[in-house]
Amino acid sequence: MRKPLDLSLYLVTDRGLSLGRPLEDVVAQAVAGGVTIVQLREKDAPTGEFVSLAKKLMHLLKPLNIPLIINDRVDVALAADADGVHIGQSDMAYQDVRKLIGYDKIIGLSVENMHDLEIANSLDVDYVGISPVFGTPTKTDTAQPFGLQGLKDAVRLSIHPTVGIGGMNANTAKDVMQTGCNGIAVVSAICSAQDPTQAAKELKALVDANATTLWSQHVWRTTYPIYQAILKQKFINELAAGTLALDKFASYIGQDELYLKNYYPCMFQLAEMMDTPQNQALFTSIAKSGMEGEKIMHNFLIEKYGINTDVPFSDVTTTYNNLIKNAVDSKNSHIAFACMLPCMWIYNRVGLHILKTAQLENNPYKEWITEYGNEAFTHGVNAVLDIIDTWAAQTDQDTRCAMTNIYTQAALCEYAFWEYGYEGELKNYDYLHNPQAPKPF
Repeated sequence: MRKPLDLSLYLVTDRGLSLGRPLEDVVAQAVAGGVTIVQLREKDAPTGEFVSLAKKLMHLLKPLNIPLIINDRVDVALAADADGVHIGQSDMAYQDVRKLIGYDKIIGLSVENMHDLEIANSLDVDYVGISPVFGTPTKTDTAQPFGLQGLKDAVRLSIHPTVGIGGMNANTAKDVMQTGCNGIAVVSAICSAQDPTQAAKELKALVDANATTLWSQHVWRTTYPIYQAILKQKFINELAAGTLALDKFASYIGQDELYLKNYYPCMFQLAEMMDTPQNQALFTSIAKSGMEGEKIMHNFLIEKYGINTDVPFSDVTTTYNNLIKNAVDSKNSHIAFACMLPCMWIYNRVGLHILKTAQLENNPYKEWITEYGNEAFTHGVNAVLDIIDTWAAQTDQDTRCAMTNIYTQAALCEYAFWEYGYEGELKNYDYLHNPQAPKPF
């Protein structure tokens, strides 16, 4: 079984930047300063030389229990009995690397965009390198930089530990670590330092002082199976393909009309609970724009397809409405916020997912799809996540646990809501009421 990794200060070697010093000396000094994991990167070295270097570093690092990761080359990692391999998007496929290197070895994977990250979430990798965060002269063949906001988005959605790659140094470490990243991958800031030990010490101090765990990151990882199950639902996939039967879509819209009559008043009540005038104004604006956008979209589709919205409440809708209303009525702003978040965050992620896969041309549900995956909605959701992460960081552990529990209940209601739209009363929804009841996924 692979052990948890300390990724906080991740050294990536580059002999060309090491000021003519032997690589082993630079690594030894860096480790003395606090480097926690080392990647040997030798793109141009002959295989024999690469293996020789790897064996020397293994001899140095193994007694210190510091993992040695080999960049790209599975054969070199096997020859040196290194601790693992780091691969990029154009390297050998993860499945092939795992088959060759075995299940007790580490595999790290670079992701260059959010699509790569979503694929990585389906793999048994040990960490992902988010690359590049900033532009860097040490790698010129990289994708569009994530930037700090993009890095934070990726960290929130990764179910694996994360390392920021590209432009990591003493000037950027603080901001990068405050996004919730598990560590930074450093090249020139250590390899080219006159004193690698001191450089590593200073970087490790910055990393440790600014290490941040986002509540949103924790709750996403905790409830990721629910999100995965939602993406596999027939309702979602047929909606994306434009083949969803109108009666099923109408069933969903009818219940959604009943749900939103409760949800938006609760949203405005939650806005009143915001901690600052700025956050209150921001949340109120998000609530108004969301309500107006959904009303326009609903009214258009209701009229276009003659959907009857005079329908009785389903047990699913009633359960979800009561969960939200009770959370808001409790006047506990943290609990209310966490309960209402899935309807924003999960809807946005599902909308973005469908937009990537949907057949939009002649899709009868195009307006629904574009409503939840548009840029303005995504921007609003990210702003809301920033607020709730700040709140969570400032409260106690018991409250954070309660926030996670009620978010999970609400996420299950989201799953049930789409399932009811497709299956109606043919399915059993006891899992909404009894935590011991078997889940449908």
